Amino acid sequence: MMIKAGQILSFDKELENTRNQSLQELVKRQDIREFVEKNHLTKKALEDAWVDLLAYVDDHEPCLHCHGINECPKMNKGQQITLSYETYVHRDVKSCQYGLEKHENDQLLSRFHYNNMSTRLALISLKDMAAEAMNKKDASMMILTKQLIEYVNRPQTKGFLVCGGPNRTRIMAGMMNELARRGYEVGLCHVPTLMADVKASFNSNEDTSLVDLVKNIPYLLLDSVGEENVTNWSRDEVLAMILDYRILNELPTFMTSAYVFEYLETMYTNKCNDKREQLRAKNIVSKMKALCCEIIID
Repeated sequence: MMIKAGQILSFDKELENTRNQSLQELVKRQDIREFVEKNHLTKKALEDAWVDLLAYVDDHEPCLHCHGINECPKMNKGQQITLSYETYVHRDVKSCQYGLEKHENDQLLSRFHYNNMSTRLALISLKDMAAEAMNKKDASMMILTKQLIEYVNRPQTKGFLVCGGPNRTRIMAGMMNELARRGYEVGLCHVPTLMADVKASFNSNEDTSLVDLVKNIPYLLLDSVGEENVTNWSRDEVLAMILDYRILNELPTFMTSAYVFEYLETMYTNKCNDKREQLRAKNIVSKMKALCCEIIID
């Protein structure tokens, strides 16, 4: 079928009217208007950029009520179209604030060489914990966070055993987070879970590799010490091996526990009337003392 010239002209005119009406609506948007004013765009430049402006607006619509990367409905999560101008309008794709935050968190988490706890804990900020302590006027928490910040500023070989208090794990996870932010390689290790994982790995002959991984981490947090199912095997062949290695190699080690050193000695004594057991329990706690200073919080 032959298309007449008049029909083509009519279509062009209709397209031009549609484009002009669309551009009038587009420049009512604050972001588009600011872009036009900033770059002193002419009517011709606007007309040439019509498709790019439409793509920008369509891309930004889902972002208007977005509150995080998990809410992003786009295929390219955390990415946004941006506009720039240099002789003509360019359309680029860059990370939005949540995309940048995810990238930063991914880089941070890559420095956690072991984490059998949670990503949420690994992302806790020590500075936020310090601010929380100040808001709650929690004196012991304020003193502890200050001490931890001082440590991060000047890391030393000897770490801390933080015992008591409902926030001990969160605070110490925040410290490991801060060390990771400064480029150090760290690890979060929930001791009861580690023991269960090592035991479960017996059948696959991978138990030594898991222990080797944990004991070699430059900055290690051992969480919930003394709360595992204490056996001669877990105490003497797993925990003692990790502690001995870290003492010999002067690797900074941190611990949290519901118990102070004195009570930990009792927790690690399997048979109270057996003097050999008492000596082994005393020995494991002496290793902890070699690695950590005791800090008691309310």
